[in-house]
Amino acid sequence: QLSPFRGSEMRLAETFLGQIPDNSITLFDKGLWGADLLLSVVGGGANRHWLTPARKNLVMEEVERYGEHDRLVRMKVSPQARKRNPELPLSWEVREVSYESHGKVRSLLTSLPVEGYDTAAVAELYLERWEIELGFRDIKSSMQQNAVTLRSKKVELIYQEVWGLLLAYNIIRREASQAAVAFGRAPSDI
Repeated sequence: QLSPFRGSEMRLAETFLGQIPDNSITLFDKGLWGADLLLSVVGGGANRHWLTPARKNLVMEEVERYGEHDRLVRMKVSPQARKRNPELPLSWEVREVSYESHGKVRSLLTSLPVEGYDTAAVAELYLERWEIELGFRDIKSSMQQNAVTLRSKKVELIYQEVWGLLLAYNIIRREASQAAVAFGRAPSDI
């Protein structure tokens, strides 16, 4: 989804909730956080789940412990969220999974069930999601040469420029992937 610079990412995310397919896991950036959004993902279809990094200083209470780095927690829904959507509960429960990366313990919040998704699987899924961020970095730094803005001045040309960048990036990554296979390397190494 694309929107003007001043548009809210949260409001933009809400526009694609109906497009999330059943039997899927949606990986969110930690900026896209809120009971209304995340409960809508789960409640908007069959077997739809979400995963996001935990924000710092979240207030939560442990409900149940599944393992050393895996627990069910309860959090209060903010009064602001309940004002926007009075149908929200007073509190909600989510699963918190912790893992160690580069000497730091990191936490993820998810709706994924314990059965079928152990802590290692949840952490690995998030680390795969991080590859997307590396792709964005490549587009911004390599292809855009760290430019802060796009060149186009008209809305329709901005969309054209963004689609062109994404298309070029995917063509480059496809070629890199094929080269990696040919030389027995991982695509991320190329």
